[in-house]
Amino acid sequence: MIRDNLKKEISPLLGLCIQAPRTSRASLIKGSRSQANALAQQTLIAHWQSIVKILTNDLNVLKANYVPSFLTSKVFTQIFSFINVQLFNSLLLQRECCSFSKENMSKLD
Repeated sequence: MIRDNLKKEISPLLGLCIQAPRTSRASLIKGSRSQANALAQQTLIAHWQSIVKILTNDLNVLKANYVPSFLTSKVFTQIFSFINVQLFNSLLLQRECCSFSKENMSKLD
């Protein structure tokens, strides 16, 4: 239940972290590159800081309620695995990040 609640809290922010690079590319085309890049970087940092804040708050709640450290460790291991899977899947959906295609598959046959 704790893990599921953490996932629900983090998922929207993680989605924003994943979408941020795409929006920065669009803004680079329209405006000055350095200014748009700096703004996109600040936005991305803010999203990650929000995720870290949520994780820190939940860790403090677990500690305050004397949850055994091995359970806390298991919860955070599962949460970080969830984050890794979400980020990896987002990379696979971006064409410029994934160079494997059906043509590559036919060469293997």
